[in-house]
Amino acid sequence: MAQLSLYMDDIAMEELRADAEAAGKSISSYAREVLEKRHEAERGWVNGWPPGYFENLKPLNFEEPVDLPPEPIEPLNTI
Repeated sequence: MAQLSLYMDDIAMEELRADAEAAGKSISSYAREVLEKRHEAERGWVNGWPPGYFENLKPLNFEEPVDLPPEPIEPLNTI
């Protein structure tokens, strides 16, 4: 994962810190979220998913599970 260092004035840092705290996130997580969401629409992303993600998934055709009759459970030997 790429890393980024930011240089900003004290006022901007305090605002970022306050916004992150209000969102209940670390400064790093909050800043990443803000930057990613800013460009999601331009890239065609929806709710954090890239374009065509769900269309590219193959349908999952699992067989229905068979209900087996319950088997008796033997008690554990307790001391």
